Amino acid sequence: MAGSRRLLQALTLVVLGAMAAAGQQAEIPGIDPGRGQESKPGRHPPPPPAPTQQPHRTEATDHYRMRAGRELIIVGDSHNPLNIFCYQGEAKTLTTFFKTIELRLDIVGDNFRHYEGQNASSVRQQHREASWFTFYPWRQRVFRLEIYKESCVGIETPNGYKVSLRTRWVDFWRVVTLASSMVLFFAASHLAQNIFFHYTTGVSLGVVGSLLILVYILARMVPKKSGAMTVMVGGWGLTVYLLQYLWQNLVSIVKEYQAVAVGYVVVAGLISFAGVYRYGPLTDKRSINLVQWSMQLVALLGVFLSSQYREATLGLDLVMLTYHNIPERWKAKAQTYWRRRFPPKVRRLTEEEYIQQGNHETRKALDELRTFCHSPQCDAWKTVSRLRSPQRFVQFVGAPQKRQRATPKRERFAELNR
Repeated sequence: MAGSRRLLQALTLVVLGAMAAAGQQAEIPGIDPGRGQESKPGRHPPPPPAPTQQPHRTEATDHYRMRAGRELIIVGDSHNPLNIFCYQGEAKTLTTFFKTIELRLDIVGDNFRHYEGQNASSVRQQHREASWFTFYPWRQRVFRLEIYKESCVGIETPNGYKVSLRTRWVDFWRVVTLASSMVLFFAASHLAQNIFFHYTTGVSLGVVGSLLILVYILARMVPKKSGAMTVMVGGWGLTVYLLQYLWQNLVSIVKEYQAVAVGYVVVAGLISFAGVYRYGPLTDKRSINLVQWSMQLVALLGVFLSSQYREATLGLDLVMLTYHNIPERWKAKAQTYWRRRFPPKVRRLTEEEYIQQGNHETRKALDELRTFCHSPQCDAWKTVSRLRSPQRFVQFVGAPQKRQRATPKRERFAELNR
């Protein structure tokens, strides 16, 4: 028995050795065939590479696939300065109505360019067609991506940086845009006839319009040859860059020249107010209708742009338009039917509340009658001549002064007793 066991063990070792020499993979329960043979290729997957700052690219070697919560650290490379980051997109559902997906860029300095496109190919085409002379004024570091389709962002810089994808299921600004647009749409008819709204809008337009006039005057002062060369060399991007520079430094300008800024706003506001006061608010029906329709058009556009789910926002616009154009008598009939079909619950008065309310209404009616009898509208002689007992009428009319003096004392006494 002992010899047969040794012979069986030897045969088993010989078979396993032959299989290992032939390079075959044997699946034996409880035995890991790759253990102890890490140095031989093909036995099991190679060990994972050491972590580095340069992330691993996905199957598509020309861009990175981003997903929610992913962060990448890109090492600076002067030979290949362009890196593309793409988001695949997701299905359209109502739960993602207020959802926002942002690609955040964390980089030091402004030595970078960005390109946005529907895919990596379009981004690379924009990169190839970009002119060296073209100015890129947009130094934004947060990019909003498309939720329901693929979108890509290309970053061109020789420096290192960090990118991350952030998801907000409920974007606060989208909610505010939708709510304010709906309120503006249904309140446009009242705002168009509101005097305070006319004055506020006129003063605001006057202050902003005066700024545009100043910019136009400064533009006219620029020499034509140098201005033309500026546009030819830098393109319209240079103009946008200057405007953005002024806008970004507006806060610092206001802080440094606070008195000048406040004085300008006050003077422009007073002049605008004087103009609106001189011509008065709108009284023509057609002008009021134009103002109302303009506000409603802006409100519909705000609703449409409040979410990337365009089908849902377009349907909401159609519902708002349909409800607004329904005749008022039809709405009144619908409300009446609804109240009859689902009457509101009314709380009945208790016996004590019924008595108190009856006494209160009786005293109120008697006081109103006494007030009418004291007024010039009442012909006292004619009224007394028709009564059977004029003395009681005189007592009734003359009684309120005593009762009005005594009533507050009784009410205070009753409140103290409570």
